[in-house]
Amino acid sequence: MSRSVRLICASGLALGMHAAYAQEVAKESIQRVEITGSSIKRIAAEASLPVQSFSQKDIQRSGVTSVTDFIQQLPVMQGFTVAADSVGGGGGGITTASIHDVGEAYTLVLLNGRRMAPATSGTTIDINSIPLSAVERIEVLTDGASALYGADAIAGVVNFILKKGAAPLQIDAKYSKPQSPGAKDKTVSISKGFGDIDEDGYSVFLAASHQETERLKGFQRDFAKTGIINFNDPVTGKPLQFFNGSSRSIPPNVTIRYKDAANANKSVNVNPYLQINGKCPARHVDLGDGQCTFDYTSSVEIAPEIQRDSFYGSGSIKLGNSGFKAFTDVSLNDSHVYANIAAYPAEFSLAKGTPLFNKYVAPYLTAAQLAGMTSATVKYRLQDLGGRAYDYQSKTTHIVAGIDGNAFGWDVNGAFTFSENKSPTNYVGGFPLADKFNAALSNGSIDPFPYALGEMPSAMKDALKGTQYVGNYSNTEIKMKGFDVHGSHDLFTLPAGKSQIAVGADYRTTSYSEKGNAAVSHSEILFDDDQASFDYKRSNSGAFSEVLVPVMKDLEITGSLRYDRVSKLTDNLKGGNTGNDQSATTYKISTRYQPVKSLLFRAAYGTGFKAASMKEIGQPQADFGVTGGTYNCPLSAANGLANHPLAQYCDTRGQLEVFKGGNADLKPEKSKQYSFGMVFEPAGGFSAKLDFWNVEIRDAVTSVSESLIASQPNKYLSLYTTKTKASTGIKSLAIILAPINIGRQENQGIDYDLMYRSKIGDGKLTARLAGTYMLKSRYTTPGTSDQWETSLNEYGSDDKVSFRNVLKASGTYEIGAFTHTLTANYRNGYKDKHHDIDNCAVNTNDAAQDCVDVQLQIPSYTTLDFQTQYKVMQNFELTAGINNLADRTPPLSLRNTGSHQLGYDPRYASAVGRTFYLSGSYKF
Repeated sequence: MSRSVRLICASGLALGMHAAYAQEVAKESIQRVEITGSSIKRIAAEASLPVQSFSQKDIQRSGVTSVTDFIQQLPVMQGFTVAADSVGGGGGGITTASIHDVGEAYTLVLLNGRRMAPATSGTTIDINSIPLSAVERIEVLTDGASALYGADAIAGVVNFILKKGAAPLQIDAKYSKPQSPGAKDKTVSISKGFGDIDEDGYSVFLAASHQETERLKGFQRDFAKTGIINFNDPVTGKPLQFFNGSSRSIPPNVTIRYKDAANANKSVNVNPYLQINGKCPARHVDLGDGQCTFDYTSSVEIAPEIQRDSFYGSGSIKLGNSGFKAFTDVSLNDSHVYANIAAYPAEFSLAKGTPLFNKYVAPYLTAAQLAGMTSATVKYRLQDLGGRAYDYQSKTTHIVAGIDGNAFGWDVNGAFTFSENKSPTNYVGGFPLADKFNAALSNGSIDPFPYALGEMPSAMKDALKGTQYVGNYSNTEIKMKGFDVHGSHDLFTLPAGKSQIAVGADYRTTSYSEKGNAAVSHSEILFDDDQASFDYKRSNSGAFSEVLVPVMKDLEITGSLRYDRVSKLTDNLKGGNTGNDQSATTYKISTRYQPVKSLLFRAAYGTGFKAASMKEIGQPQADFGVTGGTYNCPLSAANGLANHPLAQYCDTRGQLEVFKGGNADLKPEKSKQYSFGMVFEPAGGFSAKLDFWNVEIRDAVTSVSESLIASQPNKYLSLYTTKTKASTGIKSLAIILAPINIGRQENQGIDYDLMYRSKIGDGKLTARLAGTYMLKSRYTTPGTSDQWETSLNEYGSDDKVSFRNVLKASGTYEIGAFTHTLTANYRNGYKDKHHDIDNCAVNTNDAAQDCVDVQLQIPSYTTLDFQTQYKVMQNFELTAGINNLADRTPPLSLRNTGSHQLGYDPRYASAVGRTFYLSGSYKF
């Protein structure tokens, strides 16, 4: 009975009659439990902060195959990293959680209430490292800056509580297959628990799982198979064409720089294949600038291949009659995310007078161009080498050992944590070594100019493949070691009840090391640059106190105070320190008022504090590839910058080179957040939760986006520089992405959760509607503190969208051995990225090819999922379901930044399509 009531309370919906009953039973047999967001142990239904709790049953009924899928489907989640971001979007194989679109860096993710080693140099956690098969429940605290966990949890907390204790041997297996090719998934897990801590004095739980997800390629979906997108103007109906291609083509383009008769710097483009054949090869477009522009989207993938193995174990043992137990948690995860993007885009120099130059370039230059030539740069797509194939590996180890119990009236919990994340990036194929490639080019083994894709002779193709490097490219290693202890105790007795106090402290060190493989870290790969290495370490320490005071019988107030200190960075490679010590005192006040059994009001106000990540502070300026978008030369006469010294390094149109670096003078970010709401649960099986929330961040760490730098060069002129490529020796225009500290951010909205339960016929119906309605989502233009922008229902300058209305509606009908569930997921429409005439990403689809101004209105996106569970016998259950029942395809989007997929936005709509799945669970 005790366990059942605790479970009901933990759902966050058991107020009214359930809460009153729980308080009665608590006096006799219910243990106090710790709810996410507070360190004071109490009955779960008494919690004053908005906590959403999801049980194993909720997870099973969602039909997901990973923690990521479940978390990122929740309406309160916006602004996270998706798996598709690993396909050229900088995702690096991780997926994240982000509450209320405040940001993944502000959302604290915990495992059994404790921190884990991050996946980055900050605090962002790769939620893929959480083993789904071991999850008992998930609690999401949607109010931020907790005293217990740290003031940096500005957006809120996601706490994964894993299984413990006695449990039968259980085997689970699941297979899912989309109706269209690609993205099949297979998962199997096994678990067993031994012993009962109360009866046997010990308990052990063990679980292991294996998952394999097949890759999904762009050409397997019509809406994602090409970057050449034909559509009609939404206003005039006129045929238009959007194309985001690359000047690095197959066969290659050549850019010749020369000085004219007036000694002015000029350039001209030549594509020998175009000159010889009169047209560009397949999967290329002739834009009239002498080049063939490659449709790279035709060769990328939508989602990567994933292989993941996880192990989780927990154990506890009574320590005699001391009132304490010792416990340990061990979580191990080894995952591989295999991502493929377009073939390698190389550039290399071609000297005047060489056989290849004389044969393929000289005939198409004028005498003046040839005489004044200063350089010839070949821009080549090594498509015959295959796509660039990455293996983003992640090996995580998380070990916690501690004690929990009661002594002298204090509920005490403390533990040591060791958490490690090793993330090597391995090259599986598609990367040529500069010395081998140049040698093959010089001796004639490779001639890239006359052959379109698939036409290169086999001997030459073998010679090309012989130049590639396969193996480790870089290694990232993150270690976190820490200790925490906290306890709660009755403080004094008031007429309304007992007040309680909690105190605690924590200390941890985190190290972040990123090092390139010595074999390929110094420009050994063609068109690559030296890879910077860094190894930083810093410490975090904090102490807090929390007091709960029952002011009246139905009114209580909780106040907390926390002090945090974050040290400067210790440079383990170069010695010395970087940055500054940072500290702050933050507070939180919350209250709950329950005038009647069926109605509760709650409110909270608090402040937060967050230090910048180690890379934001200490990363040396380093090569970061090229921009995702293609831009006209920003330093142009139209912008009044034709005579700027850097204008000579700017081609007419193309991708800009990019540097990325840190800022040692970054200050900590500070926040204020408040929330108020109500929970209503009258008789009749109905319950409603409604919470208004607001988050404001000052001194936000931001960097100016590539699109802003390119579209407003006068404003961000200081962020322009040049980059000299080792493979060509040519200087090209580059932009700098570096963090600054003057930004502001405001997010505001309403969370709601309505539930209705009723008996219908011989069965039981449960209907639920949960969602978030965003009222405000705005931020200051990067580089300013008083010029506000918004991404609410529109594609903003931050290259993201904040959705006003995201909701999930479900109905579950249980009858006999069957349980049927229908779920609807809804996301409202928005204004797509704006492409103006100067951007020239969209042209008229006719001979004129005139640049046009276009902004699409993306329609709303709704998917339906259906599932049936059948209890074959007491210990055997089968589940069959269909996700995306109506086979809804993603709406057309002209986004051209971020991950390499085009034609839709993979962050906001699934490309998988209608998917069938079957799973089984057997308990021995």
